[in-house]
Amino acid sequence: MGVQPKWPRWICPLLGLVLLVACARQEPPTVEVRRGDFAVRLVEAGSISALHSTTIDVPSLRMNLQILWLMEEGSSVAPGDTLVRFDPVEARKLVEEKEAGLDMALAALRKGQAEQESELASLKSTLTYDSISWRLSGLRAERSRWESEVARQVSELQHHQATLALEKSLARSRAQEAIGRETVGSLQLKVEQARAELATAREALDQMVITAPRRGMVVHLPVWKGDRMEKIKAGDSPWRGSSIVELPDFDTMLVDLSVSEVDMGLVKVGDSCSVVLDAWPDRQFSGRVMDMGVLARERDDESGVKAFDLRVRLDGTDPVLKPGMNARVTLHGFRAPDALTVPVEALHQDEDGWHVWLWDKGERLRQAVQPGPGDGDRVQIREGLTAGQRVIVDPQALAAAATEANPARKTPQPAAGGPGRP
Repeated sequence: MGVQPKWPRWICPLLGLVLLVACARQEPPTVEVRRGDFAVRLVEAGSISALHSTTIDVPSLRMNLQILWLMEEGSSVAPGDTLVRFDPVEARKLVEEKEAGLDMALAALRKGQAEQESELASLKSTLTYDSISWRLSGLRAERSRWESEVARQVSELQHHQATLALEKSLARSRAQEAIGRETVGSLQLKVEQARAELATAREALDQMVITAPRRGMVVHLPVWKGDRMEKIKAGDSPWRGSSIVELPDFDTMLVDLSVSEVDMGLVKVGDSCSVVLDAWPDRQFSGRVMDMGVLARERDDESGVKAFDLRVRLDGTDPVLKPGMNARVTLHGFRAPDALTVPVEALHQDEDGWHVWLWDKGERLRQAVQPGPGDGDRVQIREGLTAGQRVIVDPQALAAAATEANPARKTPQPAAGGPGRP
């Protein structure tokens, strides 16, 4: 047997160290710092609505209004189409009562006019008689001038008596005419009031059927039912004045959405958008940001995140667009021409601030940077890098670089909050 060579004991650790250094110097996964046009796209969930819509309310009538029939939700209607039918029994009873009231008022007016005409005719007859008596007494008084003193005085007294009777008849006739005018006028007012009440009752009966004032699609609105809100349906008795149906106009459709406050600076009015419906993922619609909320609010998901409401106006119309449909909106907001960008995996933050790890001539170098906005895949770098440099994107390689640079420092982790906003 041949003699096996004996290696010194220190040779194995030395070989391991050489291999470790070789592995450490092996080039990690890197990407090149890119220069070019950079645009941030935000993707948010929203819902379709209409810019213009008409709300149908329950008539403000002092009666119980129960819905007998309601146009099916989602139906398209034209002007004049029936939307809601209420139970007309109470309204018809009211019309019948007001018709009877008008008949009674007309009868009272006719009776008052007849009584007035009869009274005036009687007074006219009396006035005619007293006028004749006055004229006769005057003639007798004129003739008595050639008679005895006693006869003359009697004739004069009779003429004076006839004068008083005539004046009294004239006064009674004038008074009765005034009283008659007031009486008949009051009865005429009652007739007009009865006619107005009948007209109001007939209008109320007409309101038992509500028709569409314009074209649109029927949307049932929620109303209070006990202690909860539910959509209106046949058989309900909603409060008078409450809104029960909405008719959105399809000429101009919108998307209502919200954007996180940290992303608000990336969007402005007029920015272009693309919209995809959840129900029609193969269809894409274009639009622009129409307006933005001025006050932040908490989102409804109880996350505590503050958000601003936005409305996107869609270009054109399409039959598939219906209010309430869910949609995904891509907002083409912030744009930076000739910008430097790196993948988000290359950007990190620790107690010393934002930085990347460069790979330069076989060396790992920590480089401080000032980041700009990002789109979820790439981040703009405003200061600290030049085009063509290579940055490390492998987390394990970054851990090795951090340990090599300063073993006592905690290994940097990719920032969870994302880079700063413009």
